[in-house]
Amino acid sequence: MIAVIADDFTGAAEIGGIGLNHGLRVLIETKVKAVSGIDLLIIATDTRSLSPMQAVPVIRKITELLNKIQPSLIYKKVDSVLRGNVGQELHTQMEVSGIKKALIVAGNPHFGRTIQNGIFMISSVPLAETDFANDPDFPVRSSSVLEILQNSGCQVFSKSVEEDLPEEGIVVADVKDQNDMLKWISRTDDTTALAGGAEFFDMLLSSKFSGNPFSENSIFFPGEKTLFIFGSRYPKRPEFVDSLCSAGILFQNMPEEIYLRRDFARIHFDDWVSGVVKNLRENRKVAVMAGYSGRSERILAKRIRETMALLVQQVMKEVDLTDLFIEGGATTSEILRVLRIKKMYPCRVIDRGIIQMKVRKYPALWITTKPGSYSWPSSLPLEKRNDLIEIV
Repeated sequence: MIAVIADDFTGAAEIGGIGLNHGLRVLIETKVKAVSGIDLLIIATDTRSLSPMQAVPVIRKITELLNKIQPSLIYKKVDSVLRGNVGQELHTQMEVSGIKKALIVAGNPHFGRTIQNGIFMISSVPLAETDFANDPDFPVRSSSVLEILQNSGCQVFSKSVEEDLPEEGIVVADVKDQNDMLKWISRTDDTTALAGGAEFFDMLLSSKFSGNPFSENSIFFPGEKTLFIFGSRYPKRPEFVDSLCSAGILFQNMPEEIYLRRDFARIHFDDWVSGVVKNLRENRKVAVMAGYSGRSERILAKRIRETMALLVQQVMKEVDLTDLFIEGGATTSEILRVLRIKKMYPCRVIDRGIIQMKVRKYPALWITTKPGSYSWPSSLPLEKRNDLIEIV
C-alpha cells in the first residue's frame, strides 16, 4: 500500500483521482487507521490552513501512525506553488521517519508552473507577480523557492537535475517539463523522502508501480438537486459561468449583509438558506459564491468558508442533495468537518484535479471537489444522470 499525506482536501482528492487512473483502490481519510483492500491511502490533514505551530504536531502524529502500518511509500503531497507549511511539515516527517534528506518536485508543467534556477514561474511570469500574490490566505511574497521555504527547520537547497545532491536537508528541484520530472525520479531511492505536486506523483506511479487503468467513463451528469459552492476567490472563466447560466443554474450568492458584517443579523442567513432550499426543491440547480471584493477584514476568507459550510449544513437538513460541487481545499475541509464526513471514496475523474466521490453517510450523494487555483472545464454536461456507484 502507498500512503500520501496531503495538506488540503482538494489536493488529496486530486491524488485520489490519479490513483484511480492507475487502477488503484483508493480511500481518503482524515485519520490514520489500518485498512484492508486499499492500494492508496490518502490522509487529508487540512494543515495548510494552520499555523506552523499547529501543523507540526498533527504531521508528527500522522507520520508515527503511518510508520506503524508500514506502507511501501509515504508521499508528501504539497501545494504546486508551495503555499502552506511545506518545509516545516516535511522536516517533521523526516525527523519522525529517521530520514535525513528529502526531495520536493513541486510545480505543474501541464499548467505552466515551473521552477527554473530556483525561481518559481507561472507561464514564464515570476510567481510573486501573479494572482497568487493576492491569495487571501497565503499571499506569495517571493518567487525564490529558498525564500519561500526559509523557515523549514533544516537546510534547504535549490538544485537542477544535473547537480550533485547533498546528503542531508531538503532539495527543491528545478523542473521545466515532464522530462525533468522523469530524470528526478531516476535519482530517488529508499533513503529519500519524496514530496511534490500531483503531476510528479502521477509520473512516480507510472515509473515505479504498475496497475490497470481505471475504466469508469469520465462523463457525468449531475442529478436534479445539485448545489455548487464556489469557495475560492480565484476568478471564474466567463465561458464556464455562461455554461452554468445557459443550463438553467440559478446563482444565489452570499447576501451583501453577510459578506460585509461579521455580526450580521440571523434573518439574512435564514432567508438565504430558505431561497436555496426553495429552488432545490423545485429541482433547480443552485450555485453559491461570495461575489464581492474590496474587503480588508483579516479573517474574511475564513469567515466566508465557515458561513458557506453552515449554509450547506442547513440546506442538507431540508433537501436530499444528489450532487454537491465544492471549489477550494479549505472550503471543502470546512464543509466536510461540519457534515462530519471523515472518509471518502474517489469514483470518477471529471477533469484534471476535479474528482467525484462517494461517502457512506450520504449514499445518494455525489461530492465533487476542485482546487481553487485550477480552472473548471469551459462547459459541463448537465442534462442527464448516470446510475450511482454502490460503495461496498
